[in-house]
Amino acid sequence: MRKHAARIGVSLVLMAVLLAVFLWNVDLDEVDEAMRQAQPALIAGAAAIALLNYWLRTIRWQLILRPVGRTRHGSAVIAVAVGYAAMTLLPARIGDLIRPVVLARRDKLPFSATLASIFTERLFDLWTVVFYFLIFVLFPPAMGELDAQATHNLRILSLSGYVAGAGLILGTLVILGLFRFQGQFVELVTRPIARLRSSWQAPVANFLNHFLDGLRILQRPRDLLVTMGASLVIWYVIYWQVRVALLAFDIDLPLRAAYFLVTLSVIGLAIPTPGGIGGMHKALQIGLTAFFAVELNTATAAAIVYHAICFVPITILGLLCLPMVGLRLRDVDAITGQKEEVP
Repeated sequence: MRKHAARIGVSLVLMAVLLAVFLWNVDLDEVDEAMRQAQPALIAGAAAIALLNYWLRTIRWQLILRPVGRTRHGSAVIAVAVGYAAMTLLPARIGDLIRPVVLARRDKLPFSATLASIFTERLFDLWTVVFYFLIFVLFPPAMGELDAQATHNLRILSLSGYVAGAGLILGTLVILGLFRFQGQFVELVTRPIARLRSSWQAPVANFLNHFLDGLRILQRPRDLLVTMGASLVIWYVIYWQVRVALLAFDIDLPLRAAYFLVTLSVIGLAIPTPGGIGGMHKALQIGLTAFFAVELNTATAAAIVYHAICFVPITILGLLCLPMVGLRLRDVDAITGQKEEVP
């Protein structure tokens, strides 16, 4: 309980610090004026694209779960909405746990397998983001005159993209190796546990086997290609979402600029604050000002509105879906204490 409270505390402190850095040297009156002058129709269009993207994510999640069992589309939609609402409102990315719990309860699937599917989903996302970022690196759009610091940072980010790509390939090969030697791997991991208490060995082995089942789509070539194609579509839609949102502030950047800005926002979202608040804002602000010469207050307004586009509509839907799942967002202990259910 203390560890959980400490994790929440750290998350909230990080959020406060990042927001302070984000708003440093910003003229709030100018930010408010920029938001007032933004085009509502384009903001609404970007929000609609964001909701479309969450629906596409639901379909991809069902594809990932095919080796585990059949899932109902309605259950998957509800789980995605509730999970992302929790990610917005709760610290420490607890939404990543709530989503598989909701689906496992509704469709009687093993929790370990649905949890592993979230890991698989993140793997597909990383593959795709790195792929589009490398397109940006190899075929960069016009960025104007960059100062020495921005040029240096861009070189580091470009090198990091290549390293991340190589790491993803290596990690995927390791996972495929686990499938080939699954029995030996489970035995190796559970043997020390059996020495502590023999009654724990079978439940842990069961959990690990179901967890690997949740990753098994990586072993099925046809489903793998279909899911990878779905991931490419999902992120291409996100890049248009960024472009439309920026156009609302008269920031007319080529689509390839969004490949870079989204990569920065993903880095910002990796900081475990509720809904990526602070981290995502600052990442977009830096990307717009340092690399595309957007005025600071306009960039700040665009970052605030874009974050709202990403998280507010899905959070409202998630809160509306809560009565359907009988789950309270503040009921963290029930989520973290979720037990394995084998259908």
